[in-house]
Amino acid sequence: MQRITAEFGLKGNGGWLQKGLCPACGKRELYTKKDAPWILRCGRADNCGQDISVRKHYPDIFDTWSNRFKATEAEPNAAADAYLYHNRGLNLLGMRGSYTQETYADRDRRLTTATVRFALPNDTWWERLIDQPGRFDKKARFKYGGSHAGHVWHAPDQPLSVLARADDIWIAEGIFDAWALRDSTPGAGLHAVSAMSCNNWPEHFLARLRKEVADQGLKKAPRLVFAFDVGRAGTEYTRKFVAKAIEEGWRATAAQPRPEGEDDKVDWNDLKLAGKLTPDDIKGYLWNGRVLLAENATEKALLLYEKHQWTSFSFVHKARTYWASFNTSRMEEMMQKDGITPRAAAKACVEVAQIANCAFQVLYFQYDKNTDEGQWFLQLTFPRDHSNTKATFTGSMLSAAGEFKKRLMSVSPGQWIGSTFQLDRIMARQIEVAKKIEALPFTGYSREHQAWVLGDYAVHKGRDIKVNAEDYYDLGGHQLKIKSPQRMLSHRYDPDNLDMSWLDVIFTAWRGNGIVTVVFWVMAFFAEQIRAENASLGYLEMHGKANTGKSTIILFLWKLTGLINDAYEGIDPSKSTMVGYIRTLSRVANLPVVFVESDRSDTVPHAKKFDWSEIKGLFNGQIGRATGVKSSGNETYDPPFRGALIIEQNNPVNSEEPVMSRIMSTEWTKVGWSQATKSAAEKIEQWPRENVSGVMIHIIKREADYMAAFRAGFTKWEAELGKQKVRHARVRKCHAQLHAGLDALAAVIKIPDSVLFEVHEHIDGMAANRDRSMESDHPVVAEFWERFDYLESRETFAEGEDLQKKPPVNLHRSPDEKIAVNLMAFEAACRNAGIQCPSLDDLKKHLKSSKSRPFQEATTVNTVIPGKHMHCWVFTRSPEKKKGN
Repeated sequence: MQRITAEFGLKGNGGWLQKGLCPACGKRELYTKKDAPWILRCGRADNCGQDISVRKHYPDIFDTWSNRFKATEAEPNAAADAYLYHNRGLNLLGMRGSYTQETYADRDRRLTTATVRFALPNDTWWERLIDQPGRFDKKARFKYGGSHAGHVWHAPDQPLSVLARADDIWIAEGIFDAWALRDSTPGAGLHAVSAMSCNNWPEHFLARLRKEVADQGLKKAPRLVFAFDVGRAGTEYTRKFVAKAIEEGWRATAAQPRPEGEDDKVDWNDLKLAGKLTPDDIKGYLWNGRVLLAENATEKALLLYEKHQWTSFSFVHKARTYWASFNTSRMEEMMQKDGITPRAAAKACVEVAQIANCAFQVLYFQYDKNTDEGQWFLQLTFPRDHSNTKATFTGSMLSAAGEFKKRLMSVSPGQWIGSTFQLDRIMARQIEVAKKIEALPFTGYSREHQAWVLGDYAVHKGRDIKVNAEDYYDLGGHQLKIKSPQRMLSHRYDPDNLDMSWLDVIFTAWRGNGIVTVVFWVMAFFAEQIRAENASLGYLEMHGKANTGKSTIILFLWKLTGLINDAYEGIDPSKSTMVGYIRTLSRVANLPVVFVESDRSDTVPHAKKFDWSEIKGLFNGQIGRATGVKSSGNETYDPPFRGALIIEQNNPVNSEEPVMSRIMSTEWTKVGWSQATKSAAEKIEQWPRENVSGVMIHIIKREADYMAAFRAGFTKWEAELGKQKVRHARVRKCHAQLHAGLDALAAVIKIPDSVLFEVHEHIDGMAANRDRSMESDHPVVAEFWERFDYLESRETFAEGEDLQKKPPVNLHRSPDEKIAVNLMAFEAACRNAGIQCPSLDDLKKHLKSSKSRPFQEATTVNTVIPGKHMHCWVFTRSPEKKKGN
């Protein structure tokens, strides 16, 4: 109650909670019953109709029962009672004593959980794990060595003597399903038993039942209603067991939530929680059972006609699609002239034709609002083995029989032989009720939905959600999926068996550099949140000679992130096309992007170099390159940068001041290496991915703790760096973020105080070095002045010498105060002196940032050469750089 009122803003009104904000349509139409708030419904049934299962929306509430409901001597089954009543919505009246609360221990993994245990005939039992059952291989278990074959479970208030006098006995699979059916109508529930599994033929129960009927002298035995779960196994065994029961002399039929058992994995307990076990609902489920049992396609078509009075329609029978047409005028003529029954007339006037050798069901519509494009996601089922496959279809493929036939045959052995009209009719019915799923064009964090959408998991508001059978994540009010079929990440997450020993090994191998890399890598998991608060996020640079461990730690951190490709390290932006560059940057959110430039060197002639000014916008989350959208207009798509940048290369980045001030640089060397550091690095290199891939889930589930610590740390460390005389504001901000990232990591992973102290000192040193470098010239500019000073120091001029033939490198008329350099003349002077001149393109790009001799302007200058005007770059000569000093 606290959760739903706080999250959705529900208001009490008698026995109802109303006026909640519907997350699907945004209207205040959400409501639920105050005394049974299992399902939240939107009142706009026609325009929205959103249903939210509270049990699915807040699984943490319904996942750990023995901690919240402590067993006592007076209430030994406190957790079991709470689980059955609150989680399963079952009525405990008359049921106490049919179950007990027990404990299950997984000795290998040292895990325990409370269970709800039910005694079964034949001295055996079944129990359901109720404390975070996802930690275990199975959520339920039978007594080891016991056998329930041929037996059923039934409620204590429905003993054999009562069941024998029942009109119907529903045979469900699970105990909770049988219990839900027993509770279906207040005061007059169904008689139901549990076979425990769909393949358990209850021969012993039926023998006892037959004897009980005879002993009581009853004229008629109960009808058996096989009500197994939806899906292939349930429907197959339903048909098989109904036939077997009839063969043995029982009256038998079936019940199903849908006519062909084609549905979400909904069971009778789910339907009870949704309030869909009313008498009218029960009649519908029994009719569905009759349809399921139809011997052939014609029999099924007749049943559908009798109920709906459709004259032409499609239907599925045993995983094949048919089209039925009824000649109603001929039927009326036959009934009037020949006096036959309506059913006989319908049977004589129906035409049934197969239009597809498979069944297909629209699961949902996936829509990418960024590109304004959508696709339909269909499940295809085949009759031979009832196997199924899933595939996407565009709107055009579902609008024309020819296009549909081509697509169907390209993704499956299915074949369509129907018309476009028939396809339109089928799609109209399915599309009307199809879910709409938002497809994300990236892997990672969606700020709009406050959820990480990863490989096998999504994480939303501190809870992990596994991807469902239909390949999307149900967050309750929203359903999301990753648009690309290519999965980047896969995680094996066990919160009780997380391996965190790697952190100490990394510290042993690389000390401060190693932990700083881990810190920034984890900051990448929260890049969107950090930019939302700080408006920017700096970049981490790892530079140094080969074989210093840069690649080793990056490859390990990708394992920690769950990356499927163990060989992937990063991309070389200088080798990437513009489209590839944009896609790499935009395909992830709250994940790192690694630029690998280790093979690039200034000494390599004709080597293509990456322009580091391209990355300036990434600081604020902007890629800065737009692509055209396929449309009739002139729309463009300018994707944001949602990740965090790591630059890993042999040489440090050389660029202009705005780029350099955004970079937090670590230099990787072999200083301090020993056998211990070598062993630690090798251990990191060989660490199995499956042992650490759950760490990312563990960290991002603690988003609130991480961001609270980051927030406090950033304020503290930005002020501290100011006290340390880090003068450059952007350098101070970036390194304060790194400090805060270390504090935040320590809030979610245990880090020794000694390590924290050393790494904070290391970050201080990084900030001081970067701050000092901001006062130095760019390497290209420094090289220019080195060449200039060399050339100027060699100059000697005799009085009256012709400067036309021997021009000086400084062409200014006041050479002690100003410097004027014509770049073409400078290049020629370098060539004549036998020294290499920096690239003129690089000089034009960087000379304006000169600090040692401040740049003034690039203009036409009346040079020292009489009558000669030339285009020059003009600088002020610093006092310590006076000619001759």
